[in-house]
Amino acid sequence: MKSTIDTRHLIIKYSLEFFIVVLGISVSFWLNEWNEQRKFANLNIEDAYDLLEDLAQDEERLEFIEDQIDLGLSKAHRLLANIELTRTDNITYTALTDSLIDIGFVYVYGTFFINNGSYKSLLQNGRIQSFPSEIEKHLKGYYEYVSKRVADNNRLVDNITVDYYANYHPFCLRQSIDALPMTDESKREFFRQSDMKENYLDVKFYNASLNFRSRIKMHKTQIRTYQQMREKVQSMLLTYVEENE
Repeated sequence: MKSTIDTRHLIIKYSLEFFIVVLGISVSFWLNEWNEQRKFANLNIEDAYDLLEDLAQDEERLEFIEDQIDLGLSKAHRLLANIELTRTDNITYTALTDSLIDIGFVYVYGTFFINNGSYKSLLQNGRIQSFPSEIEKHLKGYYEYVSKRVADNNRLVDNITVDYYANYHPFCLRQSIDALPMTDESKREFFRQSDMKENYLDVKFYNASLNFRSRIKMHKTQIRTYQQMREKVQSMLLTYVEENE
C-alpha cells in the first residue's frame, strides 16, 4: 500500500515538475515573441515617421514650386494681354515694351525632386510589407508614379523655358548678364532695334507666349497631382501612427 502511495506521489511530483518546466519554456517563448513583436512594431512606427518627414519636405518644395507657377501664370496672362492689345492697335509698341521691361522674366522655373530615401530603404529591407496593404498600395502609388514622371516633366518644362527665352524673348537673357548691366534707357534701346522690334511684333512671339503659358498650366496640373497623392499618403500614415503608438 505504501509503495503504491509513493509511486503516485512520484508521478504527481514529476508530472508537476514537467508541467512547470514546460510552462516556463512556453512563457519564456511567449515573452520573447512578444518582445520581438513589440520591437518590430516600434521599428514600424519609426519607419512611418521617417516617411512623414520625407513627405513634409516634399510638401515644402511643392508649395514653393506652386507659388512660382502662380507668379509665372500671372505674368504670362499680363504679357499675352498686352501683346493682344498691341496686335489690335489698342496700345503702342512702346507701351508693350515698357510692360515687358516691367514684367521681366515671365517664369522662373522651379524643379521638384521627390524625397524617396526612406521609401527605397523600406523596399530594400522588405519592411514596407509590415504596413497595412492599403497604406503599402498608396505608398507605392505615390513614389512610383512621381519618380517615373517627375524627370520627364521637369525636362519638358526646362526645355520649353530655355527655348522660349533663347528664341522668342531674348530680352530676359540680355538683362540677366551681370557683366553687362542694363540701364533703363539701354533696355528701351534694346527693344527699339529694328530686328528686335520685328521679333516682338511677329506672330511667332505671340504663339510662343501662348505655348509657354499652356506649358506652365500643365506643369501646375502635374504638381497638383503630386501634392494630392502626397496628402493622401501623409493622412494615412498619420492615422496609422495615432492608432498604433
